[in-house]
Amino acid sequence: MLALFDSVYYFIVDMPFSGQNFQVCSLSTIMREFTAMHSVACLPFKDLILSAAEKHKDVDDQSRAWNAPQPLMDHLKANLNDSQLEAVNAGLSRRSFVLIQGPPGTGKTQTILGLLSAVLHSAPARMKTKGGFDVQKHGPELDIDGKYAHWVKASPWLFGANPRDLIMPVDGDDGFYPTGNELKPEVVSSSRKYRAHVLVCAPSNSALDEIVLRVLNTGIRDENNNTYNPKIVRIGVKAHHSVKAVSMDYLIQQKLSGVDRTLDGGRRGAGEYDRIRASILDEAAIVFSTLSFSGSSIFSRMSRAFDVVIIDEAAQAVEPATLIPLVHGSRQIFLVGDPVQLPATVISSTAQKLGYGTSLFKRFQGAGFPVQMLKIQYRMHPEISIFPSKEFYEGALQDGEGLRKKRPWHSYTCFGPFCFFDVDGVEAQPPGSGSWVNQDEVEFITLLYHQLAMRYPELKSSSEVAVISPYRQQMKLLKDNFRLTFGDQSKEVIDVNTVDGFQGREREVVIFTCVRCNNEQKIGFVSDFRRMNVAITRARSAVLVVGSASTLQKDEHWNNLVESAKERKSYFKVPKPFGAFFAEDNLKTMFVEKNPPAEPKAEALDAMNEEAHRQGLMDVDAADDQADAGDDDDAAMDVDDGGGDD
Repeated sequence: MLALFDSVYYFIVDMPFSGQNFQVCSLSTIMREFTAMHSVACLPFKDLILSAAEKHKDVDDQSRAWNAPQPLMDHLKANLNDSQLEAVNAGLSRRSFVLIQGPPGTGKTQTILGLLSAVLHSAPARMKTKGGFDVQKHGPELDIDGKYAHWVKASPWLFGANPRDLIMPVDGDDGFYPTGNELKPEVVSSSRKYRAHVLVCAPSNSALDEIVLRVLNTGIRDENNNTYNPKIVRIGVKAHHSVKAVSMDYLIQQKLSGVDRTLDGGRRGAGEYDRIRASILDEAAIVFSTLSFSGSSIFSRMSRAFDVVIIDEAAQAVEPATLIPLVHGSRQIFLVGDPVQLPATVISSTAQKLGYGTSLFKRFQGAGFPVQMLKIQYRMHPEISIFPSKEFYEGALQDGEGLRKKRPWHSYTCFGPFCFFDVDGVEAQPPGSGSWVNQDEVEFITLLYHQLAMRYPELKSSSEVAVISPYRQQMKLLKDNFRLTFGDQSKEVIDVNTVDGFQGREREVVIFTCVRCNNEQKIGFVSDFRRMNVAITRARSAVLVVGSASTLQKDEHWNNLVESAKERKSYFKVPKPFGAFFAEDNLKTMFVEKNPPAEPKAEALDAMNEEAHRQGLMDVDAADDQADAGDDDDAAMDVDDGGGDD
């Protein structure tokens, strides 16, 4: 049975013998996806969506390009790296679709903020005319009578009252535009007529609220490079408390609180709520919504279409869901995501096999559509990033400055930056759960964390250390074990989560438990390289992987990871009892001594002294002496650098 409650469709199972009804699931998302697929034929870029190729890709994009104000572009050039700036420039080219791939730690959200600044404050480089596009030009020179007529219109106060004194200011004309929280007015140039209306979407509420929070905290830049808070609204359900000030429900209550209710007896009809919702959507510069909610009927009451749609985590959404926000009249779509991180969640194996889980981003990329990749990561120690860069990004991922900083726990090779602990445990499947646990890995991880926290007290915080697992039951087992070992405050000192629940987050140290261990070498969805990529790229200074090498190495990617650990002498076989591994005598063998003055340095110093003595005895021209000394200093420096690297 299909039922409609509060504009949401639910599938209801009627149990005739029990006299009860059970709600199985909501069908609203499915129906919105179905409607969006039927609407593709009406979209201006339907051919591009179907073919995944630009029809006129050889045509000069400058005919549609937008120009960002110079002060704003100077700011973007100074604060974005080359790959981020290329992504922003691709957006200003006004291509219908722009794909931006953001590997872990590459500043994807920062790039989105740059895009918002550029999109909201740019103007067309060329104006559209009847015959096509042309550069704006001045009109013909007027004669004296024509000029006089214009002066009369431009200076009405010379012949009477100023008409502008007789009307109320209009948003934008008076130089101010109200903000969502009414705290910081948005300065708007009254001469600018090309203000974009932007819709920002994400597959989940948590991913959406992360962007909203960044916009609220940091703001965006205007055409004069001033930071301000634009008027925004976050629509939908389950908004995080941190973004409540710009949620639709809160803004409606704020508007209603300022309305005099005595005229209508205090009654508030549904029509009034709809009118207020529509006005809030029309007034907002940026509207934030989940992909599914962007298909809500609330958008049909707007009088203003969206010029630009930005979809974050686009690779985590199925293609029909990505089509939902495209029906609002937009002319440019930004797909931002990473196809080699977590995919969309599809429960049905049949639907998965038939391609329902493929994202629009991945299909476009697979068809050869150009992708702007962010190439510099600012999160991981280079010893962590080297493997995912080579394995998943063809070696294109580069390290930002200052990431090679050595942490205190790097004094032991078993505490990072990258380690694989080979633990042959016993996997088990709790009855009726469909999930997996590994008690041996839980025991080892508890000892591992105890050693870290005991030796380095700064790691006694859930904001510093996390343990993640592909399986929810393993997560529950870890939490129970930590609570028994460290007390009720364990949740405050260590963060335990699933891989899927931890995407987009990071910690100083991350311990990853692989769980699976069996003779048949079956590893289930642990074999998904995208989930593997997310798991090993959450750490800033140390990622510690715990698993059974003999089970995992049947998979190509896991085999490469284990072999990489062995090559870098970061592979540790851990037999039982696990406590013996952390005995002081064994830890001493893994202690990394601070590099003493290397012998090559001493040899270089002797060579320099010898050369200086020889040069002092030589009777040559002073200029030649100076030149020779400079050359020898360079040579000595080369030797010294070599000694330092060794």
